[in-house]
Amino acid sequence: MNGARNMLAQPLLPKPERGGHAGHQKASFLSLAVCMVLYLGSGISQPLMMSAVRLAGMGDTACQIYMLPYFVGQACCALFMFCDPAGLPPAHKWQAWPLRRCAYIAVLSALAQNLNYAGNMLAGSGVFAIIYSSVTVWCAVLSRLILKRVMTTTQWVAVFTVFFGLVISGFGARSEGGQVALGVCFICFGAVGHGCSHVLSELVSTHGEKIPPQINSAVQGLTAVALVGGWQIAYTLPHWGDISGPASEAGTSALHGGKLLVGLAIGNLIHAASFFHLLAHIGATSAGLVKAVQAVAVFLLSHKMYCEQDPSQCLTPTKTLSLVVVVSGVLAYVFATAKAKKNSA
Repeated sequence: MNGARNMLAQPLLPKPERGGHAGHQKASFLSLAVCMVLYLGSGISQPLMMSAVRLAGMGDTACQIYMLPYFVGQACCALFMFCDPAGLPPAHKWQAWPLRRCAYIAVLSALAQNLNYAGNMLAGSGVFAIIYSSVTVWCAVLSRLILKRVMTTTQWVAVFTVFFGLVISGFGARSEGGQVALGVCFICFGAVGHGCSHVLSELVSTHGEKIPPQINSAVQGLTAVALVGGWQIAYTLPHWGDISGPASEAGTSALHGGKLLVGLAIGNLIHAASFFHLLAHIGATSAGLVKAVQAVAVFLLSHKMYCEQDPSQCLTPTKTLSLVVVVSGVLAYVFATAKAKKNSA
């Protein structure tokens, strides 16, 4: 029984090691706290930036010009390896690590994020925030299947509560038109795929031939850049009019459009670097806790910032009810996990 209980989802922050020095423990806690703040802030800014790109006329979901800087930001995590040259792994380690696993995960992650942000373009940041917060419970369910972690009855009830909230969101989307409904479908599939890539990333960073988080992130980012870059060359360039035409109609200059895309790259660099650092220390499910906070913040900010320009961003009773149910389920899952860990201690 104790062995099974130890497989429960990890707590939000790891317990300090016994016998460690107080200064080291404090530094470790501060490091994790800073990463959590950066992860939360960049996670809030991403969907709002995507909405800004959409309103600037650069949101064509086939060209997906916005995804290339997104993945370039993640690939730039490789730069952190050179901040400490003495800490770089020797050549034989690079050959020993099964880096192809990171590349496989990158293909899944790229597909999932393409679906997520195409859905964001179609349905708006508010709906995106609600559905995307379900990544937390998808991480939980997939951790149960892939990492063999045990879930209590209360945790399962919380998971189904989130599913119920997603159903409410789906019904609300149907009443807003086919474009919003399609966006909801995209985000739902994307959230599942993204949750799976989180859990698989945790698997390769903490099991077997453990791949350091920054290297995992860099390999995934470079693979995604190659995939999306190939799409930009093969499809987007021949269809550049689908970008330049709407951007011109929206009054978007080349400088303003470039600033938006650079902002996406910088935001995802911060998000990816902080996430992969947290992943190796607190687990995929616990890292998903901030999705609830992100959902509320993005939901309210998208209404405040974009409602007048885009009615799909406005608050409605159905969206608000869905948000309350989903976030309640996510928080219930987190508290149930914390209680289960305490009881097994």
